[in-house]
Amino acid sequence: MYLLVYVSTASDDLKVEDVGHILDVSQSNNYERFITGFLAHNGRHFMQAIEGEEGEVRELYDQIRRDHRHSGLVQIVGENITQRAFPNWSMNYYRVDGPAATTSMVVRRDDPVDSLLPKEMPRELMHLFTRFLSIR
Repeated sequence: MYLLVYVSTASDDLKVEDVGHILDVSQSNNYERFITGFLAHNGRHFMQAIEGEEGEVRELYDQIRRDHRHSGLVQIVGENITQRAFPNWSMNYYRVDGPAATTSMVVRRDDPVDSLLPKEMPRELMHLFTRFLSIR
């Protein structure tokens, strides 16, 4: 098993519908490839964790790097793991929004992010995503 985490900057013309399409395709493809993960959007930047068989994860990351909907990708974690942090998520998504946000996939600005993430998630990864989602 392998875990890869990267950050990137959303393109200026990225729309909510684009993110929805990314999620739909990711969930379907990841399920078929036994890849799990988490995508977070803090308003301008993305952070994504991808976990699965190393070859599959690296192949997926190569595809993601070619996607024009974001730029400036930087891999911040790449390591072998013994168990998944997101075993039940083919791809879950949270975005930070203002206090009026109402969908379950949105973290309101004042929500405690760590309460929404899996309790069994490694502490370092929890800290990484919590910090990322608090950046505005």
